[in-house]
Amino acid sequence: MNTTNPVPKVHKFPIYPLKRFNTNCVEFKQPVEITSFSHDETRQLHMDDRELRYYYPPNLEKDFNLSAGYENFIQRENSGPEPIHSLLDALNHLKRTSANKDVIKADIISWRGIFTKLLCAPYNKKEPWELGATLYNNTIFIEEHETEYTRRNNAGNSPRAKLMGYWGYRFEALSTINVPASEIKSPNDPELLARKNAVVNTNIQYCSVAKTTLGTKKLIMGAEVDCLIDIKPPHPENPVGRYIELKTSKIIDSDRDKFVFERDDDGNLRAVQELKTLEIPRMVRGKDKMWDATICLNFLNNFFDWLRDVIKIEDANSSYVISFKEPFQEIEVSFCHNKDSVLADRHLNSFR
Repeated sequence: MNTTNPVPKVHKFPIYPLKRFNTNCVEFKQPVEITSFSHDETRQLHMDDRELRYYYPPNLEKDFNLSAGYENFIQRENSGPEPIHSLLDALNHLKRTSANKDVIKADIISWRGIFTKLLCAPYNKKEPWELGATLYNNTIFIEEHETEYTRRNNAGNSPRAKLMGYWGYRFEALSTINVPASEIKSPNDPELLARKNAVVNTNIQYCSVAKTTLGTKKLIMGAEVDCLIDIKPPHPENPVGRYIELKTSKIIDSDRDKFVFERDDDGNLRAVQELKTLEIPRMVRGKDKMWDATICLNFLNNFFDWLRDVIKIEDANSSYVISFKEPFQEIEVSFCHNKDSVLADRHLNSFR
């Protein structure tokens, strides 16, 4: 008798033609925060806002050198893809402390960055990725796998690449403080002076957990948040619209620079520009070779509908592998029996 496991079937979702997603845009609701959590300087998890930072623009005359402090840089040991466990720990805590036990029910739970990878797949021609997914009690849990590509990308190929990676973290340190901006009364305020000499430590994280709806599907996403503008409103007001994402890019002074965002060549901060994220799709709409928000949302909606039909084996100890690789024409999904489960045992009770 043949007792070997059969080769798992590979399901394929084609990316093209994109025109099939160029229809009326699926409904996507504004995400609403349901909880938040923090990692401290030693990477300990706390179910509170202790690591929340507030936006305060850097002083371009004094805080322009993004390489400063690099010799003291503290980078967390595992700099690969973030497992989903801390997000699920936060949801476990929320269920235990909330009167609404259904607050953590969703069709798909993952990190915002993974939803972004999937949204961008129609326009991704060069960055492969691999995800793991586990179906449990009718919810699909998704996290990113580390691959050879992500290992090279996260580690940096040279000392120069590592320094350039530091510039983004340093910019965050120079743009944030520990108190709301409204409390700063003087340019010599100790909060402003302290941030210039602060040691950059990537163990520290503040994460928001939000719930939203795409079409008929309920989604829960966790996301690291760089900072907040002014104060965080009391529950049940939604702070999502006040969160700020900080990015560094090369100064845009040519058509090529407008198309490809790259990091500044010398690590000196020249200018700070503020953009409203809800206006960005309008800024690129109709431009040649640019992405279209409607196509992205319709693509993700169709892909999730298809994924719900493909991922049928409910097994907390097993997973599906979701991969996107050259020639970037399709997303592949296959089942892995008793391997690489996304869930830890401590999460099972909350999601039953």
